[in-house]
Amino acid sequence: MRVTGGNVRPRSDEFYMERAIQLATRGISNVFPNPRVGAVLVANGEIVGEGFHRGYTEPHAEIAAIAAAGERARGGTLYLNLEPCCHHGNTPPCTEAIIAAGIRKVVFGIIDPDERVSGRGAQILRDNGIEVVVGVKAREAFRLNYPFIFRKKTGRSLIVLKIAVTLDGSMTLPGEGWFTSEESRKYVHYLRAYHEAVAVGIGTVLSDDPALDRRYFDRDLEPPVRMVFDSDLRFPPGSRWLSAGKKVIIYCGKGAGKEVAARLREAGAGVNPIPEKQGRLDLGAWRDDISDRGITSVLVEGGAGISTSLLRRGLVDRLYIFTAPRISGVRGGSWFREEEEPECIREGRMKLTEVTGSGQDILAVYDSPVVRSHFASSGKE
Repeated sequence: MRVTGGNVRPRSDEFYMERAIQLATRGISNVFPNPRVGAVLVANGEIVGEGFHRGYTEPHAEIAAIAAAGERARGGTLYLNLEPCCHHGNTPPCTEAIIAAGIRKVVFGIIDPDERVSGRGAQILRDNGIEVVVGVKAREAFRLNYPFIFRKKTGRSLIVLKIAVTLDGSMTLPGEGWFTSEESRKYVHYLRAYHEAVAVGIGTVLSDDPALDRRYFDRDLEPPVRMVFDSDLRFPPGSRWLSAGKKVIIYCGKGAGKEVAARLREAGAGVNPIPEKQGRLDLGAWRDDISDRGITSVLVEGGAGISTSLLRRGLVDRLYIFTAPRISGVRGGSWFREEEEPECIREGRMKLTEVTGSGQDILAVYDSPVVRSHFASSGKE
């Protein structure tokens, strides 16, 4: 895209970085396992080129912006939410293209955590006489790509748990399906777009037949990778998930029926047996498996059993709790099925980092120490 408009008074670095971040969001759900990146090229106070990373193996945002600007890129300033790459992957190094285009200055939000880059991209630009500024809107840039950053820093998948509860802690409201606000439901679809996979228990599948898609997002998107915790393989082979030909992975116990597993595989599902502990799937083994598969992040929308197991074992990296101003009155319907507070919260490992309104609901966000540490260090070289 090329934007022109004559002599325009220069805007601040924050203004152009905000635009780059806005562009980067257009790649949401399409770029896994790559990060979301947007680029804005400015010359003489005018935006002369824009771009964003459209999908895995597609040209990077820098390349798109430089192509849009053409010769007007020379002497300009390039704004990016993430440090430009300096290695050969599916595409050539972006640093080479930036140098060849004659760009004078590069401003980006945060250092790329990929060990092949991680400050090297910035140094290569400096070594070639290009001015580099790091840390503009760093927190926003980190927030845009924290699943990618987490994966690169830890070598494992980010696990995010989302629950919706009433004021008395129940996950159900008798006689009603949805009890949270429309704004909260839309936000959940944003979370599904933001994360590579969504996981639920077989009970949710059988009782609700959820779509688990992203239809309330601001544009049509492919559904996420759908994962199901299903110890005894009760997943229906005729499910609409499979007829749509989309990726479905079912996690079952090692003793699950081989004939049922074969039928599900023929229907298009991935069936993956994992160990069990005390009659339940070992969610630690599940986490290891998704990490080995290279899954960037998983949003778990489980019921009380799954939520309790994940928190009890300290497997949650970020927790979203939507609380609706309703009272269920259902006895024994609590979302956490332990007599004591989760150890990870009681001992302060999971800390409350954000409280906001979501329509008529309250949204509370808790983060693990690893996620908090990356927020604190975002933008630093």
